[in-house]
Amino acid sequence: MINFLFIMALLFAVTPVHAHLHGNEEQEKPFNFKSPSNTAPFQAVEHDEEYYGCSGYIRSGYIQTNDSYASAFAGELGCGYQLNQYIKAHLGVFASIDSGLNSQNDDKIQTDFFNKQKDSYFILGEAVLTISYQQLEAHLGRQNFDSPHMDADDLRMIANLFEAYLLDYHFSDALYFGTGFVREASGWENGADASQFISVGEALGGESSGAWLSWLNYQQDHYSSDTWFYFIPDHLLIFYAEFIYNNKLMDRLSYSLGLQYDLGKAIGTEKLSDIDAHTLGVMATLSWADLTFTMAYNKNFGNTTALASIGGGAFFTSLEDQTLDAVSGDKAESLLLNLEYKLDDYLTFGAAMGKFTASNKTDYNKQEINLFINYSWKQKLTAELMYAIIDDKNSEPDIHQIRAILTYRY
Repeated sequence: MINFLFIMALLFAVTPVHAHLHGNEEQEKPFNFKSPSNTAPFQAVEHDEEYYGCSGYIRSGYIQTNDSYASAFAGELGCGYQLNQYIKAHLGVFASIDSGLNSQNDDKIQTDFFNKQKDSYFILGEAVLTISYQQLEAHLGRQNFDSPHMDADDLRMIANLFEAYLLDYHFSDALYFGTGFVREASGWENGADASQFISVGEALGGESSGAWLSWLNYQQDHYSSDTWFYFIPDHLLIFYAEFIYNNKLMDRLSYSLGLQYDLGKAIGTEKLSDIDAHTLGVMATLSWADLTFTMAYNKNFGNTTALASIGGGAFFTSLEDQTLDAVSGDKAESLLLNLEYKLDDYLTFGAAMGKFTASNKTDYNKQEINLFINYSWKQKLTAELMYAIIDDKNSEPDIHQIRAILTYRY
């Protein structure tokens, strides 16, 4: 309780000051769900690294899941250099540091903020060389990276980061495509140790292997679409496609419609066990002035569970804790209802409810409620407060989770 009050005091005691912004950072998502403000296709390559001087962020955070909790400070110092119009480089050092207010009993420490030993850590998270020529651009090395099944998911102290070698071609303002290889991943969702880069195959629960991938994004007028193909040798074959349409009914009334399809097949020696996933998703949003209502539904028609991800995942119905791939049992389905209100240019708050079940509800039947507040000041200062309740309708006791993150970019 003392730790929570400490973090809340930080959230309301900060005085904004002017600073240099690191790239064109978007406001952090309040939770994994792809909200109406984030319905553009996945941006495969992060193009906003700073190549002039140094910049980064500092962050404080608190998280509590039932009787385990953690508080920490974190940050990035990133420096860039542009050799000429074709060659640029960026290095970024990240740290997550124990606040000194955590329990001395490791069993009481919530694991998401620290390394495998539940200690502070430093990591060279970005070391990327960017080579560009006309519409062609290559990003080589450790970098920010977002895709349906591998994404930064920056909801803790340090985002997931990837060692990747990517080549993309901007054919026009509306169309770009690319290909590449993702070798390793670090971060709180790599399944092993947030402070280490481990192979994509290991992060997904198999053996050492990287992922080959290609993508195509198209966006014009009121609609956008993207397709992704992943090939992880002796592990997985993945295909993902998404289409989103946005339009207005009148000046203050707008809507969005979304469709997604996700396919996963085990291949080779099937080191990730038997995988046969076919998942469909639909999403609809309706916005009147500053109030937005969203409904989303996912259904897995495959013979195994839905595909897991390194990051928040591809599905429209993902929440703070529950995602479709967490459902044990076949023919999983999930429903999400979300209501958001944007009070002004800085403050958004809302509530979301999700239900996650298997075809046999005795195998899996959980409900989750999220209550959240999100504050953003000139893309320099952001504050997130999330409270989640996970109710297992079968036998397990309810889970209560609080997450508070304060971030200042310089």
